[in-house]
Amino acid sequence: MHGPVILSSAGHRDPSRRPQGPACSRRRTVVHGCHHDHGPALDPLTGLSGRDALESLLGGDEKTAAAPAIACVLVDVVGLKQTNTLDGFTAGDALLRQAAQRLRSLAPDARLLSRLGGDELVAVFVGPTAAARAAETSAAATAPEIPPLRSAWTELQEGEPPTDLFDRLYAAARRGD
Repeated sequence: MHGPVILSSAGHRDPSRRPQGPACSRRRTVVHGCHHDHGPALDPLTGLSGRDALESLLGGDEKTAAAPAIACVLVDVVGLKQTNTLDGFTAGDALLRQAAQRLRSLAPDARLLSRLGGDELVAVFVGPTAAARAAETSAAATAPEIPPLRSAWTELQEGEPPTDLFDRLYAAARRGD
């Protein structure tokens, strides 16, 4: 009989992009044929939940007719790539940690704070005030502070599958909403 096997996945759709090693955002242990899910881990750099926690909260392709209102804010750290290139990854990591702390302070009532990857952070609001809180958080996030942040928000309409939220969020970001 073989010892326990540890399998890791970061929730990426493309298996070639899965991170390896201890920083993986989801752990599942297989011991003697039994799966023990330890749930989503925190992003080791920002302390926010990983993308898999966001996908789990949104729940998949089911319609949201009876679900509470959901709104998300996408926060992008402006100039992170340039900072990493010119000043090194330590400086870029510091910007990401500052951005995560700022998002925590702006959205203490968010259902979930998550790092999607790279320079993208997300706050998810649920309930009747979700859209208003997302709009407030998005506006406050773009105040002239360090690190500079770019922000967009969107809400999920009744009857839409939660998976549409990602597409709408990125579309809002491209438009500059």
